[in-house]
Amino acid sequence: MMEEKRKSKKGNSRFETKRARNNLLASKRAQLTIFIIIAVIIVIALVVLVLFREELASAVNPTGAQEYIEECAEQATQEALEKLENQGGSIQPENYILYQDNQIEYVCYTEDYYSRCVMQKPFLKQSIEQEIANYVEPKVRECFKSMERRLESSGSQVEVNNIKVEASLIPNSVALTIRAPTKITRERATSFNNLRTNVKSEIYDLTMLASSISNYEARYGDSDTLTYMMYYPDIRVEKIERESGSRVYILTHKPTNEKFTFAMRSIAWPAGYLGVEENEL
Repeated sequence: MMEEKRKSKKGNSRFETKRARNNLLASKRAQLTIFIIIAVIIVIALVVLVLFREELASAVNPTGAQEYIEECAEQATQEALEKLENQGGSIQPENYILYQDNQIEYVCYTEDYYSRCVMQKPFLKQSIEQEIANYVEPKVRECFKSMERRLESSGSQVEVNNIKVEASLIPNSVALTIRAPTKITRERATSFNNLRTNVKSEIYDLTMLASSISNYEARYGDSDTLTYMMYYPDIRVEKIERESGSRVYILTHKPTNEKFTFAMRSIAWPAGYLGVEENEL
């Protein structure tokens, strides 16, 4: 009996020792897991800190500030072009016809029957340039304010004066000039005055062709789309007759599929009209 008790005590002792070892091993594993988690958190924090410092350095750098403003201006120009090209060269059309839920501005128009149209925008290119500048400028002002807040939050001082945006249609692009004397000071002062950037677009060629068609309609009352496509093989010219004698022109730059849509009303005939002698015109 005594021998059995000793054996039982030894078995219990071994069991307790094994359990203690298991508990110790589990505790060490738990501590190791905690250390690993803490190490991962520290690494992540260091990475975020490095990226944040790099971002601040870029923000303080005038080159980074210029790139930010240029990207802002380019995005606003793309927005302006989308509106202008779908609405006859106007951001907010006033004299227009509805076509496919778009307000298409009349570039050449007369409200009378049998009469040739009168040019509504004799300088269409200059008008579109001004429309772009008027649309982009307030957007750029907002971006300058955002840039100022960002730089000042990083300890810089920013001075921006007399923001002015100019747009020019040139072959294959829209050229933007942003006149905004800017001084950034943090430990040392850096500055820039004018920013220039180009937005790729075929609006120049489309506008030149639209002006030619408009002038022809103002002089002769109509135009021949096939003739224009012979002279401009990269541009498809569509003329769609609408109610009340209006016409919608869609110019498509075939290589890029960029479109410009505008409206005309010239030598319009009343409903039910069958014909007219040439000497009556």
